[in-house]
Amino acid sequence: MRFLPLLIMSVLLLSACSSRPGQGSDPARGETTADSFTRYASGYRVYDRDSFTLIEVIDPWQQSKNVIFSYVLASSPEILPESLRNMPFIKTPVERVIALSTTHVAMIDQLGNATSIVGLSGSDFVFSPGIRHGIESGKVTDVGYGQGLDFEAIVKLDPDVLFLYGVEGNVMTTLEKLTDLGIPAVFCGEYLETHPLGKAEWIRFFSLFYNKEEQASHFFNRIDSSYNELSALASGVMPKPQVLNGLPWNDTWFMAGGESFAAKLIEDAGGDFLWSDNPSNQAVPLDLESVYLRAVNADVWINPGAAGSLEDIRQMDDRLGDLKVLKNGLVFNNNARTNVAGGNDYWESGTVRPDLVLTDLIGVFHPDLLTDHRFVYYRQLK
Repeated sequence: MRFLPLLIMSVLLLSACSSRPGQGSDPARGETTADSFTRYASGYRVYDRDSFTLIEVIDPWQQSKNVIFSYVLASSPEILPESLRNMPFIKTPVERVIALSTTHVAMIDQLGNATSIVGLSGSDFVFSPGIRHGIESGKVTDVGYGQGLDFEAIVKLDPDVLFLYGVEGNVMTTLEKLTDLGIPAVFCGEYLETHPLGKAEWIRFFSLFYNKEEQASHFFNRIDSSYNELSALASGVMPKPQVLNGLPWNDTWFMAGGESFAAKLIEDAGGDFLWSDNPSNQAVPLDLESVYLRAVNADVWINPGAAGSLEDIRQMDDRLGDLKVLKNGLVFNNNARTNVAGGNDYWESGTVRPDLVLTDLIGVFHPDLLTDHRFVYYRQLK
Protein backbone atom coordinates (compact mmCIF):
# COMPACT_ATOMS: atom_id res chain seq x y z
CA MET A 1 0.00 0.00 0.00
CA ARG A 2 1.07 3.55 -0.32
CA PHE A 3 2.95 4.26 2.91
CA LEU A 4 -0.16 5.42 4.73
CA PRO A 5 1.47 8.09 6.91
CA LEU A 6 2.56 9.73 3.67
CA LEU A 7 -0.76 9.34 1.93
CA ILE A 8 -2.60 12.19 3.36
CA MET A 9 -6.33 12.16 3.83
CA SER A 10 -7.98 14.03 1.00
CA VAL A 11 -11.37 15.70 0.97
CA LEU A 12 -13.51 16.24 -2.16
CA LEU A 13 -17.08 16.69 -3.30
CA LEU A 14 -19.37 14.31 -1.42
CA SER A 15 -21.36 12.01 -3.49
CA ALA A 16 -24.47 10.00 -2.97
CA CYS A 17 -23.66 6.99 -0.82
CA SER A 18 -25.47 3.75 -1.53
CA SER A 19 -25.62 0.28 -0.07
CA ARG A 20 -26.39 -1.26 -3.43
CA PRO A 21 -24.62 -4.47 -4.48
CA GLY A 22 -21.33 -4.18 -6.26
CA GLN A 23 -22.78 -3.76 -9.76
CA GLY A 24 -24.34 -0.44 -8.75
CA SER A 25 -25.77 1.80 -11.43
CA ASP A 26 -27.67 0.72 -14.49
CA PRO A 27 -25.26 0.88 -17.46
CA ALA A 28 -28.16 2.24 -19.47
CA ARG A 29 -27.37 5.60 -17.90
CA GLY A 30 -24.22 5.72 -19.99
CA GLU A 31 -22.58 4.18 -22.99
CA THR A 32 -19.27 3.14 -21.48
CA THR A 33 -19.03 1.06 -18.33
CA ALA A 34 -16.02 0.37 -16.14
CA ASP A 35 -15.61 -3.01 -17.84
CA SER A 36 -14.45 -1.21 -20.97
CA PHE A 37 -12.98 1.91 -19.35
CA THR A 38 -10.65 0.13 -16.92
CA ARG A 39 -8.51 -2.96 -17.32
CA TYR A 40 -7.05 -3.39 -13.85
CA ALA A 41 -8.63 -0.85 -11.47
CA SER A 42 -11.62 -2.16 -9.53
CA GLY A 43 -12.36 0.86 -7.34
CA TYR A 44 -14.27 2.99 -9.82
CA ARG A 45 -16.67 2.76 -12.74
CA VAL A 46 -17.35 5.26 -15.50
CA TYR A 47 -20.53 5.82 -17.52
CA ASP A 48 -19.74 8.23 -20.31
CA ARG A 49 -22.17 10.28 -22.38
CA ASP A 50 -21.38 12.99 -24.89
CA SER A 51 -22.60 15.77 -22.61
CA PHE A 52 -21.72 14.40 -19.15
CA THR A 53 -19.84 11.66 -17.30
CA LEU A 54 -21.11 9.67 -14.33
CA ILE A 55 -18.45 8.22 -12.02
CA GLU A 56 -18.97 5.68 -9.27
CA VAL A 57 -16.31 5.14 -6.60
CA ILE A 58 -16.66 1.75 -4.94
CA ASP A 59 -15.71 0.80 -1.36
CA PRO A 60 -13.09 3.54 -0.95
CA TRP A 61 -11.82 2.61 2.52
CA GLN A 62 -10.65 -0.58 4.18
CA GLN A 63 -13.36 -3.06 5.16
CA SER A 64 -16.07 -1.04 3.41
CA LYS A 65 -18.65 -3.27 1.72
CA ASN A 66 -21.12 -2.26 -0.99
CA VAL A 67 -20.49 1.45 -0.42
CA ILE A 68 -20.79 3.53 -3.59
CA PHE A 69 -20.27 7.26 -4.11
CA SER A 70 -21.58 8.79 -7.33
CA TYR A 71 -20.52 12.01 -9.07
CA VAL A 72 -21.64 13.76 -12.24
CA LEU A 73 -19.07 15.69 -14.30
CA ALA A 74 -20.02 18.15 -17.02
CA SER A 75 -19.29 21.62 -18.34
CA SER A 76 -22.58 22.94 -16.91
CA PRO A 77 -25.34 21.57 -14.64
CA GLU A 78 -27.95 22.87 -17.08
CA ILE A 79 -27.12 20.18 -19.63
CA LEU A 80 -27.83 17.30 -17.24
CA PRO A 81 -30.98 15.21 -17.56
CA GLU A 82 -33.52 15.84 -14.81
CA SER A 83 -32.81 12.42 -13.25
CA LEU A 84 -29.24 13.48 -12.39
CA ARG A 85 -29.90 17.01 -11.16
CA ASN A 86 -29.81 16.01 -7.49
CA MET A 87 -26.50 14.16 -7.68
CA PRO A 88 -23.18 15.73 -6.59
CA PHE A 89 -21.99 17.79 -9.56
CA ILE A 90 -18.49 18.95 -10.55
CA LYS A 91 -17.94 21.46 -13.31
CA THR A 92 -15.11 20.42 -15.61
CA PRO A 93 -12.40 21.07 -16.39
CA VAL A 94 -11.45 21.85 -12.80
CA GLU A 95 -8.98 24.68 -12.21
CA ARG A 96 -8.52 24.77 -8.43
CA VAL A 97 -7.89 21.48 -6.62
CA ILE A 98 -7.01 20.32 -3.12
CA ALA A 99 -5.23 16.95 -3.06
CA LEU A 100 -4.74 15.28 0.32
CA SER A 101 -2.59 12.36 -0.83
CA THR A 102 0.83 12.43 -2.47
CA THR A 103 -0.45 9.79 -4.87
CA HIS A 104 -3.14 12.20 -6.10
CA VAL A 105 -0.48 14.90 -6.42
CA ALA A 106 1.61 12.60 -8.62
CA MET A 107 -1.27 11.78 -10.95
CA ILE A 108 -2.31 15.40 -11.36
CA ASP A 109 1.34 16.32 -11.94
CA GLN A 110 1.69 13.61 -14.60
CA LEU A 111 -1.34 15.03 -16.40
CA GLY A 112 0.47 18.38 -16.62
CA ASN A 113 -1.91 20.13 -14.22
CA ALA A 114 0.31 20.65 -11.19
CA THR A 115 -0.51 24.36 -11.15
CA SER A 116 -4.16 23.51 -10.45
CA ILE A 117 -3.17 22.26 -6.98
CA VAL A 118 -3.86 25.10 -4.56
CA GLY A 119 -3.92 23.01 -1.40
CA LEU A 120 -2.58 19.72 -0.11
CA SER A 121 -1.95 17.79 3.07
CA GLY A 122 1.48 17.09 4.52
CA SER A 123 3.43 19.45 2.29
CA ASP A 124 6.76 18.37 3.80
CA PHE A 125 6.29 14.92 2.29
CA VAL A 126 5.78 16.09 -1.30
CA PHE A 127 8.78 15.17 -3.47
CA SER A 128 7.93 16.74 -6.86
CA PRO A 129 10.34 19.69 -7.38
CA GLY A 130 7.70 21.67 -9.29
CA ILE A 131 5.07 21.33 -6.59
CA ARG A 132 7.65 21.96 -3.87
CA HIS A 133 8.37 25.27 -5.59
CA GLY A 134 4.66 26.10 -5.37
CA ILE A 135 4.65 25.26 -1.67
CA GLU A 136 7.77 27.31 -0.92
CA SER A 137 6.50 30.29 -2.93
CA GLY A 138 3.19 30.29 -1.06
CA LYS A 139 1.08 29.34 -4.08
CA VAL A 140 0.13 26.01 -2.48
CA THR A 141 -1.34 25.88 1.04
CA ASP A 142 -0.97 23.02 3.51
CA VAL A 143 -4.48 22.37 4.83
CA GLY A 144 -3.50 19.94 7.57
CA TYR A 145 -4.08 16.23 8.01
CA GLY A 146 -6.75 13.90 9.39
CA GLN A 147 -8.49 15.32 12.44
CA GLY A 148 -6.27 18.39 12.12
CA LEU A 149 -7.65 19.56 8.78
CA ASP A 150 -7.86 23.34 8.57
CA PHE A 151 -11.42 23.79 7.31
CA GLU A 152 -11.11 27.56 7.35
CA ALA A 153 -8.12 27.40 5.00
CA ILE A 154 -9.99 24.95 2.76
CA VAL A 155 -12.97 27.30 2.46
CA LYS A 156 -10.68 30.24 1.65
CA LEU A 157 -9.04 28.26 -1.15
CA ASP A 158 -12.47 27.78 -2.76
CA PRO A 159 -11.56 24.55 -4.61
CA ASP A 160 -13.49 23.19 -7.57
CA VAL A 161 -12.90 19.78 -6.07
CA LEU A 162 -11.12 18.23 -3.12
CA PHE A 163 -9.84 14.67 -3.49
CA LEU A 164 -10.46 12.70 -0.29
CA TYR A 165 -9.33 9.33 0.94
CA GLY A 166 -10.01 7.47 4.14
CA VAL A 167 -8.64 4.42 5.89
CA GLU A 168 -11.77 3.80 7.97
CA GLY A 169 -15.43 4.70 7.82
CA ASN A 170 -14.98 7.58 10.29
CA VAL A 171 -13.79 9.64 7.31
CA MET A 172 -17.51 10.22 6.74
CA THR A 173 -17.40 12.77 9.57
CA THR A 174 -14.87 14.78 7.57
CA LEU A 175 -16.95 14.42 4.45
CA GLU A 176 -20.08 15.65 6.18
CA LYS A 177 -18.22 18.70 7.50
CA LEU A 178 -16.93 19.53 4.01
CA THR A 179 -20.39 19.10 2.54
CA ASP A 180 -21.88 21.43 5.14
CA LEU A 181 -19.26 24.01 4.13
CA GLY A 182 -20.12 23.65 0.46
CA ILE A 183 -16.79 22.07 -0.47
CA PRO A 184 -17.02 19.57 -3.36
CA ALA A 185 -15.28 16.40 -2.14
CA VAL A 186 -14.59 13.24 -4.15
CA PHE A 187 -13.49 9.95 -2.63
CA CYS A 188 -10.49 8.13 -4.09
CA GLY A 189 -9.60 4.53 -3.21
CA GLU A 190 -6.59 3.89 -5.42
CA TYR A 191 -4.46 2.83 -2.45
CA LEU A 192 -6.66 -0.27 -2.07
CA GLU A 193 -5.86 -1.63 -5.54
CA THR A 194 -3.84 -4.84 -5.32
CA HIS A 195 -2.39 -4.76 -8.84
CA PRO A 196 0.32 -2.15 -9.54
CA LEU A 197 -1.34 -1.35 -12.86
CA GLY A 198 -4.70 -1.05 -11.11
CA LYS A 199 -3.29 1.66 -8.89
CA ALA A 200 -1.65 3.43 -11.85
CA GLU A 201 -4.88 3.27 -13.85
CA TRP A 202 -6.43 5.80 -11.48
CA ILE A 203 -4.69 8.44 -13.58
CA ARG A 204 -7.58 7.91 -15.99
CA PHE A 205 -9.98 8.68 -13.13
CA PHE A 206 -8.21 11.99 -12.44
CA SER A 207 -8.08 12.80 -16.15
CA LEU A 208 -11.90 12.98 -16.22
CA PHE A 209 -11.80 16.08 -14.03
CA TYR A 210 -9.45 17.83 -16.47
CA ASN A 211 -11.00 16.61 -19.74
CA LYS A 212 -7.76 14.81 -20.54
CA GLU A 213 -9.05 11.27 -21.02
CA GLU A 214 -7.21 10.73 -24.31
CA GLN A 215 -3.88 11.91 -22.91
CA ALA A 216 -4.26 9.72 -19.81
CA SER A 217 -5.23 6.67 -21.87
CA HIS A 218 -2.20 7.09 -24.12
CA PHE A 219 0.09 7.41 -21.09
CA PHE A 220 -1.42 4.43 -19.30
CA ASN A 221 -1.27 2.22 -22.40
CA ARG A 222 2.48 2.82 -22.57
CA ILE A 223 2.91 1.95 -18.89
CA ASP A 224 0.74 -1.14 -19.28
CA SER A 225 2.75 -2.38 -22.26
CA SER A 226 6.09 -1.67 -20.59
CA TYR A 227 5.09 -3.37 -17.33
CA ASN A 228 3.82 -6.53 -19.02
CA GLU A 229 6.88 -6.82 -21.25
CA LEU A 230 9.12 -6.62 -18.18
CA SER A 231 6.99 -9.13 -16.30
CA ALA A 232 7.21 -11.58 -19.22
CA LEU A 233 10.98 -11.12 -19.32
CA ALA A 234 11.34 -12.05 -15.65
CA SER A 235 8.73 -14.79 -15.51
CA GLY A 236 10.87 -17.63 -16.80
CA VAL A 237 14.12 -16.82 -15.01
CA MET A 238 15.33 -19.44 -12.54
CA PRO A 239 16.10 -19.72 -9.73
CA LYS A 240 13.71 -17.28 -8.14
CA PRO A 241 15.19 -15.65 -5.03
CA GLN A 242 13.22 -16.01 -1.81
CA VAL A 243 12.16 -12.53 -0.76
CA LEU A 244 11.61 -11.00 2.68
CA ASN A 245 9.58 -7.78 2.78
CA GLY A 246 9.15 -5.02 5.38
CA LEU A 247 10.41 -4.34 8.89
CA PRO A 248 8.94 -4.84 12.40
CA TRP A 249 7.29 -2.00 14.29
CA ASN A 250 7.11 -2.28 18.10
CA ASP A 251 7.84 -6.03 17.89
CA THR A 252 5.06 -6.60 15.33
CA TRP A 253 5.85 -7.28 11.69
CA PHE A 254 3.03 -6.10 9.46
CA MET A 255 3.75 -8.47 6.62
CA ALA A 256 2.25 -7.89 3.18
CA GLY A 257 -0.35 -10.53 2.38
CA GLY A 258 0.18 -12.97 -0.47
CA GLU A 259 -2.52 -11.26 -2.55
CA SER A 260 -1.26 -7.74 -1.91
CA PHE A 261 0.19 -5.02 -4.10
CA ALA A 262 3.71 -5.74 -2.76
CA ALA A 263 3.36 -9.48 -3.37
CA LYS A 264 2.27 -8.89 -6.97
CA LEU A 265 5.31 -6.72 -7.67
CA ILE A 266 7.61 -9.40 -6.22
CA GLU A 267 5.96 -12.11 -8.31
CA ASP A 268 6.08 -10.08 -11.54
CA ALA A 269 9.75 -9.25 -10.96
CA GLY A 270 10.62 -12.93 -10.76
CA GLY A 271 10.87 -13.26 -6.99
CA ASP A 272 9.48 -15.88 -4.61
CA PHE A 273 7.76 -14.01 -1.77
CA LEU A 274 8.14 -15.98 1.45
CA TRP A 275 4.53 -15.19 2.45
CA SER A 276 2.94 -15.81 -0.93
CA ASP A 277 0.82 -18.53 0.71
CA ASN A 278 -1.00 -15.97 2.85
CA PRO A 279 -4.42 -15.30 1.24
CA SER A 280 -4.78 -11.71 2.51
CA ASN A 281 -4.51 -8.64 0.29
CA GLN A 282 -3.67 -6.45 3.30
CA ALA A 283 -0.87 -6.28 5.85
CA VAL A 284 -0.93 -9.17 8.31
CA PRO A 285 0.43 -8.65 11.88
CA LEU A 286 3.02 -11.29 12.75
CA ASP A 287 5.31 -11.73 15.73
CA LEU A 288 9.01 -11.26 15.11
CA GLU A 289 9.86 -14.82 16.11
CA SER A 290 7.66 -16.41 13.42
CA VAL A 291 9.03 -14.05 10.77
CA TYR A 292 12.59 -14.78 11.83
CA LEU A 293 12.10 -18.55 11.50
CA ARG A 294 10.87 -18.24 7.92
CA ALA A 295 13.25 -15.41 6.99
CA VAL A 296 16.25 -17.66 7.65
CA ASN A 297 15.75 -18.82 4.05
CA ALA A 298 15.56 -15.33 2.53
CA ASP A 299 17.92 -14.51 -0.35
CA VAL A 300 16.89 -10.85 -0.72
CA TRP A 301 15.30 -8.37 1.67
CA ILE A 302 13.33 -5.39 0.30
CA ASN A 303 11.43 -2.40 1.71
CA PRO A 304 12.82 -2.37 5.28
CA GLY A 305 10.80 0.69 6.32
CA ALA A 306 12.74 3.78 7.34
CA ALA A 307 16.07 1.94 7.57
CA GLY A 308 18.87 3.90 5.93
CA SER A 309 21.63 1.38 6.59
CA LEU A 310 22.24 -2.22 7.63
CA GLU A 311 23.21 -0.95 11.08
CA ASP A 312 19.79 0.67 11.46
CA ILE A 313 18.25 -2.78 11.05
CA ARG A 314 20.66 -4.45 13.48
CA GLN A 315 19.82 -1.90 16.16
CA MET A 316 16.12 -2.75 15.96
CA ASP A 317 16.65 -6.31 17.18
CA ASP A 318 19.80 -8.38 17.63
CA ARG A 319 18.20 -11.38 15.94
CA LEU A 320 17.85 -9.52 12.65
CA GLY A 321 21.62 -9.19 12.48
CA ASP A 322 21.88 -12.99 12.41
CA LEU A 323 19.86 -13.35 9.22
CA LYS A 324 21.87 -14.64 6.28
CA VAL A 325 20.39 -12.06 3.94
CA LEU A 326 21.59 -9.19 6.14
CA LYS A 327 25.04 -10.73 6.59
CA ASN A 328 25.29 -10.97 2.80
CA GLY A 329 24.23 -7.35 2.45
CA LEU A 330 21.41 -8.15 0.03
CA VAL A 331 19.04 -5.60 1.52
CA PHE A 332 17.41 -3.02 -0.76
CA ASN A 333 15.17 -0.16 0.27
CA ASN A 334 12.78 1.87 -1.86
CA ASN A 335 14.01 5.20 -0.47
CA ALA A 336 16.56 6.26 -3.08
CA ARG A 337 14.52 9.40 -3.85
CA THR A 338 13.61 11.18 -0.62
CA ASN A 339 13.62 14.79 0.54
CA VAL A 340 14.99 16.12 3.83
CA ALA A 341 11.61 15.72 5.57
CA GLY A 342 11.34 12.06 4.55
CA GLY A 343 9.00 12.51 1.59
CA ASN A 344 9.57 9.45 -0.59
CA ASP A 345 9.01 9.61 -4.35
CA TYR A 346 8.37 5.85 -4.41
CA TRP A 347 4.96 6.60 -2.90
CA GLU A 348 4.45 9.53 -5.26
CA SER A 349 5.64 9.13 -8.86
CA GLY A 350 6.31 5.43 -8.27
CA THR A 351 2.55 4.90 -8.08
CA VAL A 352 2.13 6.23 -11.62
CA ARG A 353 5.22 4.42 -12.93
CA PRO A 354 4.96 0.81 -11.72
CA ASP A 355 7.01 -0.20 -14.76
CA LEU A 356 10.00 1.68 -13.33
CA VAL A 357 9.44 0.08 -9.92
CA LEU A 358 9.29 -3.33 -11.59
CA THR A 359 12.51 -2.63 -13.49
CA ASP A 360 14.23 -1.81 -10.20
CA LEU A 361 13.00 -5.04 -8.60
CA ILE A 362 14.14 -7.14 -11.56
CA GLY A 363 17.51 -5.45 -11.14
CA VAL A 364 17.48 -6.54 -7.49
CA PHE A 365 16.32 -10.13 -8.03
CA HIS A 366 18.04 -10.86 -11.35
CA PRO A 367 20.91 -8.39 -11.82
CA ASP A 368 22.20 -10.29 -14.85
CA LEU A 369 18.93 -9.78 -16.69
CA LEU A 370 19.21 -5.99 -16.93
CA THR A 371 22.95 -5.44 -16.95
CA ASP A 372 22.81 -1.71 -17.74
CA HIS A 373 19.99 -0.87 -15.31
CA ARG A 374 20.33 2.21 -13.11
CA PHE A 375 18.09 2.18 -10.06
CA VAL A 376 15.39 4.82 -9.79
CA TYR A 377 13.57 4.14 -6.50
CA TYR A 378 15.70 1.44 -4.89
CA ARG A 379 19.16 1.41 -3.38
CA GLN A 380 21.26 -1.25 -1.72
CA LEU A 381 21.82 -0.56 1.96
CA LYS A 382 25.38 -0.48 3.24
